[in-house]
Amino acid sequence: MNIKYLRSSHRFSYLFDEFSQRSTKRYFFCLQYNTHTNSQLQRTHEYCKKHGFILNHSTIHTIRKYFTNMITSTFNHGIEQIDSNEKLTDIKLQLTHVNALPSRTEQGIFLIIELGNLVEDVRYSLVSLLGKQIPSYDILHSKGYNLSEQVRQSEGIILIDHLALGLKYFLEQVPLNTKLTYSFQLGFLIHFPIKQNNLYHAEILSWSNRFNCPDLLHRDFIRLFQRSIEHNLENYQINTIICVQESVAALISVAFEYPNTLMSLIFKHTFQLSFVESTENLRSKNHHQHAQVRGLYRTILSFNIQNLQSQHACALFQTLLTSVDRYVLKNLRVNYFDVLTCDSCLLEIIRILILELCLHEQFLPYDLWSKSKLNCPGSLCLNFLAYLLQGKYAELQPYLSALGLKNLKKRTLIVIEYICHVIIRRSTQILSCLIFCLSERYNEENITIAIDSYLYRSCPIYQIYMHDEIEHLCKRWITMFHFVNSTNVSYVIIR
Repeated sequence: MNIKYLRSSHRFSYLFDEFSQRSTKRYFFCLQYNTHTNSQLQRTHEYCKKHGFILNHSTIHTIRKYFTNMITSTFNHGIEQIDSNEKLTDIKLQLTHVNALPSRTEQGIFLIIELGNLVEDVRYSLVSLLGKQIPSYDILHSKGYNLSEQVRQSEGIILIDHLALGLKYFLEQVPLNTKLTYSFQLGFLIHFPIKQNNLYHAEILSWSNRFNCPDLLHRDFIRLFQRSIEHNLENYQINTIICVQESVAALISVAFEYPNTLMSLIFKHTFQLSFVESTENLRSKNHHQHAQVRGLYRTILSFNIQNLQSQHACALFQTLLTSVDRYVLKNLRVNYFDVLTCDSCLLEIIRILILELCLHEQFLPYDLWSKSKLNCPGSLCLNFLAYLLQGKYAELQPYLSALGLKNLKKRTLIVIEYICHVIIRRSTQILSCLIFCLSERYNEENITIAIDSYLYRSCPIYQIYMHDEIEHLCKRWITMFHFVNSTNVSYVIIR
């Protein structure tokens, strides 16, 4: 795919026009393009257009306008709402109590515990911060693993003691050539929604994924963990100094290398957004009394029907959601914004849209698709999309076989790729509108954004669409955006 064609995409009304142009010019990873493919592609495009998967310029303008008004209203009324008489807002901004970005003067050896990642349940890391050196940190030792179901879904004290004992075992396994003391400062990275009163306080509000310890909800998790450390690690002096969520940790980590990092977006399974805000704005509202130049605030976007307060917001998202989106929203129990942007939701939307086309447009023979694993939730994986969108068809064949879709013709794969483009493009358009509206708060020539998503990481077209949409929305001669994949940066979450 040639990027220069994509960056001119705003000249076209619909994705089909630019996709068809790339196909005819053989920017389709050397796939042959013929009349039958064009007819099938045309029918697929009309179906996507009719059912609301393709956003036009008017809809994008409406989304931008809503996000702008939403952000303005939130800063006026939605920062840590306590007074029930205050005006309700569509989103709330929660203070993270991280009041400065890294200065790169930090040095020393620190412990980091990560809990609740989808890849592994817990990871222990020993990190050395090197100040202004490049690179500015070194991972001395790291180990991650999954917990047993008896630990993950047990009484809370069992989970906490297991984490403390796991830390003890981890320290005992550190290579002998690593010079260690018996006194450490520890940072905790938690992948669950939390409420904080300070940096070393965290109340888990709900469990997700594989964990469920109901008796730990709304209790100070860090205080309980600190008690367990004191009981189980008598030979060590360990002090937990900070607890953050994933998007906050991503922003801090990238800011360690790129000081002008002002936002972080995580949209793998749930949408998370953190961004830097001037403390002067918050002091004027009596929300912050410290003198630091910048403060970091976690923005939780909770776009479900219960939390959407304005009629305009309800109308907007009800209009954006297709019947397929609503089905995925209900089955995956996510909110409106998750279903339109997050990796796990997009995979399911693509799977169901292919089935809808099979059912209504005879996209695949009935005997083929009705017996395939396309009918099984979660059957499409990230590697399937990555190989398809990069034209790596040799690597794609095992996944097609696993789906029960052997010997698909290349013209059929062209249409499946188009479906992926439609869903990915819609996601990037919505995300870009939000990034654009937040970036208008900054008078900066360059803004670095920490970003993490499985699709963004593995599918170059996702990155191209994101960058292209941002460039189209923003005045490029005023602001340049630099996206940094936060996955490749160690979570440096020291104070």
